Amino acid sequence: MNKLFKIRLLLTAFMLWLALVHAMATTTFKITDGVVDSTLKVTMENNVNAMLEAFRTAADSGEKSVKLSKTNLSKDAIEEIKQMWKSSAMSCPPMNLNCRCLKTAMGYQVRGIPVDLIEADEADARQELTVNFSREGIITNVAIAIEMNRYEELMAAKQSDLDYARRQIIVDFIENFRTAYNRKDNAMLNSVFSDKALIITGRVVKEKPNSDLTRMTLTNNKVVYIKQTKQEYLTKLAAVFKTVKFLNVRFSDIEIAEHPKFDNIYGVTLKQLWRTDRYKDEGYLFLMIDFRDSDNPLIQVRTWQPYKDMAGNIITQKKDVFHLGSFRIVR
Repeated sequence: MNKLFKIRLLLTAFMLWLALVHAMATTTFKITDGVVDSTLKVTMENNVNAMLEAFRTAADSGEKSVKLSKTNLSKDAIEEIKQMWKSSAMSCPPMNLNCRCLKTAMGYQVRGIPVDLIEADEADARQELTVNFSREGIITNVAIAIEMNRYEELMAAKQSDLDYARRQIIVDFIENFRTAYNRKDNAMLNSVFSDKALIITGRVVKEKPNSDLTRMTLTNNKVVYIKQTKQEYLTKLAAVFKTVKFLNVRFSDIEIAEHPKFDNIYGVTLKQLWRTDRYKDEGYLFLMIDFRDSDNPLIQVRTWQPYKDMAGNIITQKKDVFHLGSFRIVR
C-alpha cells in the first residue's frame, strides 16, 4: 500500500511538473480595454490565443506550413499567414500579453504582439504583429507592425478627426504594404499601385553611364534615378522574389504629411531596410497615396533613394529626399 501510494504521489508530481512546463511555454493573450462586450472580448482573446498556439506548435515541429482554423480567422487572413510562413516560420515567445484594443472603421485592432522570425538574422528576428478583427471578433488580417511609440507619435500629430482616421488607414496600409514584400505577395502589391503610378528607383554608380535612362539629379551625381512603369517594376520584383529564400523588409523613421492643396493626397516618407539571404540595402522610400477612393487608397508615386554607398558613405541627405512638393499633381 505504501509503495502504491508513493507511485501515485510521484505520478501526480510528474503531471504537475508537465503542466507547469507547458504553462511556462505558453503565451497568454488578454485584452485590457477597448472592448465593452465581454462575450466579444473572450472571442477575440480565444482567437488570438489559438493562432499563437498554432504558430508555436508548427514552429517547434519545423512544419513548412501552419494549421489555422476558419473558426478563428477569415479565409484571407489564413492565406496571408501561410504566405508569410513560406518566407519564415514565426513563434511568439512565452509570456502574458496584455494589450489595449483599438476601434477601427471595419472592427477592432490590437498592436504590438511580439513574434520571432525563425529564418531572420538575430538582429532582425524579433518583430511585432498588428492583428485586425471583424466586428464579430474574427481575425481578418495580420501584418508586421511599426514600432508602438512611432505609431502613437503619428496619431498624436493629427490635425482633425478625419486626419486621424486617414492616418490610421495609412499606418495599416504601410504595414500591409511592408508585409506584402515579406510574404512576396505580388498580387497585393499590384492592387495598391495605380496603373499609371510613377516609380523611381535610385542606384549608386561609380561613373556616369552612357544611357538614355531617366535621370534626376538632386545634389549628388553618384546616384542615377531610373523611371519605371508599374508593370516594369512588378515584373522585376517578381523575378527577385523567385531568387531569394528569405526576405525581410523593415520600415523606420516614418513621417506622414497631408498635401497643402489636395486634402485627399498624403505623402509618406520612411527609411527602408531591405534584407534577404543574398544581400541587403538601406534607403529612403517616399509614397504619394491618393485617398479619392477612401476604401481603396492607391500609390500614385513611389521613389527609393539609396542611403549609403558600398563604402558606407552617406550619399542621400534627408533634405534631398523626395516629398510632396517634388511632384506636380494634374487633375
